[in-house]
Amino acid sequence: MHLIIKIKKCIKRLSKMIETNRLFLREVNIDDASAIFNNWASDKEVTKYLTWNYHKNIETTKEILNIWVNEYKIKKVFRYGIVLKQTNELIGMIDVPGYDDGNPHIGYCLSRKYWNNGYMSEALGKFIEILFNNGFKKLLIEACEDNIASNKVIQKCGFKFIKKEEQYFKLKDKKMIINMYELNK
Repeated sequence: MHLIIKIKKCIKRLSKMIETNRLFLREVNIDDASAIFNNWASDKEVTKYLTWNYHKNIETTKEILNIWVNEYKIKKVFRYGIVLKQTNELIGMIDVPGYDDGNPHIGYCLSRKYWNNGYMSEALGKFIEILFNNGFKKLLIEACEDNIASNKVIQKCGFKFIKKEEQYFKLKDKKMIINMYELNK
């Protein structure tokens, strides 16, 4: 019974719309498959530095989206679509794809046509607030060294560089130099 109450609280927390100056952060749903596929998941440039490859068809996006939607039932799932208020368009995502020693590891992506407008800094700033308000004391994030824009966003939002590490990405079949950052409350 106690576990059910905790899950219900989590679902209630995630289902409300979170607002910034220009954006809404909201749960993604099955109806978002087309927007996700068209706006970033099928874009080789957007996925260039991500841990996953671009989606060759919308069926791949739908399969992954089904998993994500079902994961909202799990207490430690923080996953939001980034919606542009002005047009109500889903333009990106921000989430916690995993934890390192109990500390959330943040990931994000944004449609290329919305790069260089400060949207990701705005979304990440709010996401940091959400995670700290949920009791986390330390947040982790990383970016490929070559991804200059993402490194700038991370630093702009207050993260401190902690180390550089070479990682092999099996899905991409290549090694990349990764800059690792942390932010403490």
